[in-house]
Amino acid sequence: MAKDLINTPIFKLFLSYYIPSFVSMFVLSTYVIVDGIFVGKGIGEAGLGAIGIVTPIFSLFVGVELLFGIGGSALASMSLGRNKAHKARIIFSSTIYCLMLLGIFTSTIMYIFKEKLAILLGSNSELLSYVMPYLSVIIIGSTIILLQSTLCTFARNDKAPNLAMISFASGAIINIILNYIFIFIFKWGMFGAAFSTILGHLFGLIIVLWHFICKRGELYFIKVFSIQALKMTIKSGVAPSLSEFAFGFTIILMNTFLIKISGQQGAAILGIIMYIGAVCFGSILSISHGLQPIASYNFGAGQIERTLKTLKIGMIFATTMGISIYIVLFIGIPYIAKIFLSNDTTILNDLIFAVKIYFFGYLFLGSNIIIAAFLQAIGRNISSTIVSAAHNLVFMIILLPIFAHFFKEIGIWVSYPVSLFCAFIISIYILKKELKYFKIQ
Repeated sequence: MAKDLINTPIFKLFLSYYIPSFVSMFVLSTYVIVDGIFVGKGIGEAGLGAIGIVTPIFSLFVGVELLFGIGGSALASMSLGRNKAHKARIIFSSTIYCLMLLGIFTSTIMYIFKEKLAILLGSNSELLSYVMPYLSVIIIGSTIILLQSTLCTFARNDKAPNLAMISFASGAIINIILNYIFIFIFKWGMFGAAFSTILGHLFGLIIVLWHFICKRGELYFIKVFSIQALKMTIKSGVAPSLSEFAFGFTIILMNTFLIKISGQQGAAILGIIMYIGAVCFGSILSISHGLQPIASYNFGAGQIERTLKTLKIGMIFATTMGISIYIVLFIGIPYIAKIFLSNDTTILNDLIFAVKIYFFGYLFLGSNIIIAAFLQAIGRNISSTIVSAAHNLVFMIILLPIFAHFFKEIGIWVSYPVSLFCAFIISIYILKKELKYFKIQ
């Protein structure tokens, strides 16, 4: 049943979007965790280090998905709120067509230069034999990953959040099953870990694609390609995508400093932190996914009070989630860490210490993400871009080299929460200025 975004009480409406998004992210993050467990137990710390090296590639994928998916879907949702369904379909079709072509082109280029790319990402000769088979398969299947994620974002904005949940969940289950078979039974190593990931996304893509092919909502493919719509989409999606691109860049920097200071063990610790972070970050990101369609649609319909109430609910949920995540990790990391590591590991204590410092930043991360997502959802692109750049790029670029130089490995972990706190101050300041705009409206 299509959702009534204008008359349904905001809290009830938010839950109807947030819960499917949270389930999707939780299942997706769970398979990422299981993937890490399988790699850690079946391949070892070198495999975990290789995953840590390749992590920025996934940030690149997410950034592209946010550029086209969040950017395009926010515009489509605002158009639907203004009863301009045909315009929404032009935006949707142009976005997906462009993404498909871009995915094929970039994956071809990356595959040709895959070894140079692996070294650029921070791999040394010791890890290269683990990085290459994993990276090669992920690059080949990158277009599938991009299309599934982007179509799920449009499905949420087409009043079908449960479909996006089913797509992610079913793909994740397939991934987990194949991951075990490929790593432990077939002994395919890093190739098997990557191949199962692509097949899981392919299964999820087929499920969500059927919605648009069969025209089950207001959005579906039409034979139109609009450069203007594409420009609007990219302009709208710059802020959230910049945040993810910046995160990928900071991971490359962290990998570079860690390998220089701590070698393979430092890369392995960061790899495990990225696995844990997938669950934690996904939990907060799902809140922004629940907020965005409601805020965009109501803002497009001129319902300012409902738009602001959506922001308030999102901020409360994100702050509570960030605090809860840190408490759980602070208490439970000694037990969680052992899931990834073999009994003869030498990095357990260092990992526990790093997690307690790194994830302190989650006390501020939730607010930063929600503020950026809200501003982007209502078309305040410049402000959203500033907030996004602050919490994932600007302060990390400044603080990471300084802290790493003076405090070595400890400084690398400390630089992240300190950067997020600085960004939090900037985010609150910008939000207050934007709220004055709403009062004028």
